[in-house]
Amino acid sequence: MRYAALFAASAAAVAVFTLPRDGRGEPAPAAPPASPAAQASAARTLPAAARQQEDFRWSGRIARGDEIEIRGLLGDVHAEPASGDQVEVVGRRVGDDADQVRVEVVETDGGVVICAIYPRTERASRRRGEGRRSYADRTRADDACDDGNSGELSVDADEARIDFTVRVPAGVRFAARTVQGDIRADGLRGPVDAASVDGDVRVSTTGTARAATVSGNVEATFGQMDGEDMEFASVSGDVIVRLAGDMGAQVQANTLSGEIQSDFALRMSGQDDDDDDRGGFHIQIGQQASGTIGRGGPELSLNTVSGDIRLLRNR
Repeated sequence: MRYAALFAASAAAVAVFTLPRDGRGEPAPAAPPASPAAQASAARTLPAAARQQEDFRWSGRIARGDEIEIRGLLGDVHAEPASGDQVEVVGRRVGDDADQVRVEVVETDGGVVICAIYPRTERASRRRGEGRRSYADRTRADDACDDGNSGELSVDADEARIDFTVRVPAGVRFAARTVQGDIRADGLRGPVDAASVDGDVRVSTTGTARAATVSGNVEATFGQMDGEDMEFASVSGDVIVRLAGDMGAQVQANTLSGEIQSDFALRMSGQDDDDDDRGGFHIQIGQQASGTIGRGGPELSLNTVSGDIRLLRNR
């Protein structure tokens, strides 16, 4: 699976943003100012929603066809269309240990990568370069992300979350990676490539799309294939894909424990033409399906181990 190597990466390099959390409430006029110790104690007792701070912002122009990529670790990623021609990224820190997480930005030949870098224990950190590609084969973003996120976290994972919101202009590619969190891309107008380890992945775009998760559901709606193969995969969850009725593709679908349903009149390999009432096809639990949509074209791969697969006509 093309996503096998994605889930270890969660960072990238160059400009470092380590902004202090602000937004502390003003004391009542008659009350004397609290001591620093009392303020710190009060901050720790605030609910998570009150501690959430909008303390990372980046914006800039990225050329059509280039990519904005978010590499998180703990937290959700939400992308939505931009109203203009600038990419806007907002990262919100949540939790007592979130101020120890830094956010880094690196410009690459193909766009911009923004990463959350978590502090690690020295004892658990891997030796530099162990099991890695040679330095010459690695991009600046890969270099920083891999090295910055080796080893065990030295912060409480439940108290160090960064949620990203990204506004993406038309024609700009969007990519997102996170380990623990959901990824959602709503109504984009360019290619989308998203992967999580523990979380749902839901994407909607007029362009091409790819999406995967280990534990969670995958749901995708896309409008083009542009000659590219598409893959949608989960280990433990359903895979639901919607595509236009005039699109052509070669379909490969596999589930170990689940069902496969299609709105399209696929020519199923080794399957009788058993139409259901809706004119589609239904395959029993633990099956493989292959066939052609329209005039054929690139491969559309749908895979899950424990879950159902649905290939639907976008209406």
